Amino acid sequence: MTPPRRWRAGRRAAAAAVVAVLLAPAGCSGHDSPAPDASAAGRRTPGTPRSPGAAPGAASASPTGHTGPAAPRRLVVTTQPWRLPFPVAREAVVAQHGALVVVGGLVAGDASTDRSFTLDPATGRTHPAPPLAVPVHDTAGVPLGGRVLVLGGGNATEQDVVQARAAGPWSSVGHLPQPRSDLSAVVLGRRALVLGGYDATSVAVPSVLASTDGVRWRSVGTLPVPVRYGAGAVLGHAVWLFGGERGGVQQRTVQRVDASGRARVVARLPRPLGHASALVLGGRILLAGGRTSATSLTDRLWWFDPASRSFAPAGRLPRPLADAAVVSDGDTGYLVGGESPAVTDRVVRLRLR
Repeated sequence: MTPPRRWRAGRRAAAAAVVAVLLAPAGCSGHDSPAPDASAAGRRTPGTPRSPGAAPGAASASPTGHTGPAAPRRLVVTTQPWRLPFPVAREAVVAQHGALVVVGGLVAGDASTDRSFTLDPATGRTHPAPPLAVPVHDTAGVPLGGRVLVLGGGNATEQDVVQARAAGPWSSVGHLPQPRSDLSAVVLGRRALVLGGYDATSVAVPSVLASTDGVRWRSVGTLPVPVRYGAGAVLGHAVWLFGGERGGVQQRTVQRVDASGRARVVARLPRPLGHASALVLGGRILLAGGRTSATSLTDRLWWFDPASRSFAPAGRLPRPLADAAVVSDGDTGYLVGGESPAVTDRVVRLRLR
């Protein structure tokens, strides 16, 4: 097994040693590339009960008045023609006031950065924002109480600091109960939840944390399979946590955490996967990219249907990609930065048409 990986400024990341993946030229991906929605095409992953079909609630009326399935929608994957101000991965990204707030992350030289900026995803225009109080990568961000929170992360060692900003500079407003990097964070109802991660002592942290203000945190549950680098998304009043890494091995578990903090394993991925991104599009969950092993990245996209707990192929990304920050709203989502395998300054848009 690959031992838990930590970065210090100037230390080489394990991801930078990936040499087996061939990359498509960045300049060749600035156009729309339709990714077939396999659920609409009737294909399914071997071993899964059925494909998820059209988005929940989608229906059309026939001339006779009977209700039938709506026309299938197409997933369009586009590498945006503009670039980020610098290559970055493992950062926090939060949507706020129509823009994306990009904070911290791992940059060239395998160093943690304190830089932050806002990004207009429609135009690619960016504006610098104040630096973090503590530089971090392998972090997560959430919007809560009118502020952007950046939770934990790592630099020379794992951090427990909670950094917040509404306007003005970033400040340290609280602490997690223990240091935690490689974590997933979401907002469910009026609470921020933290799932999984690494505290520099255990293989992976099992406790699920909750907070209503980002200052005071308490444990509300325990993951049946503790993981780091899991991909979390909120749908149907629950958090769905996909895969992740444990003891250097990518996992196949899908864990569901409800609003009370109760967690259980409810499904299995088609193959082991960690360092992926999960986003909700059109009422379904899309799983994008990730690592299938410590040295292999994937460009695969998967639809997940919470009702049937099944997966269906959804096409491919323009290139293999892992550790990208993700944000989505309605029918459109963005994968910001990431590793493919080098740290990248590209943004991939995923849109339903």
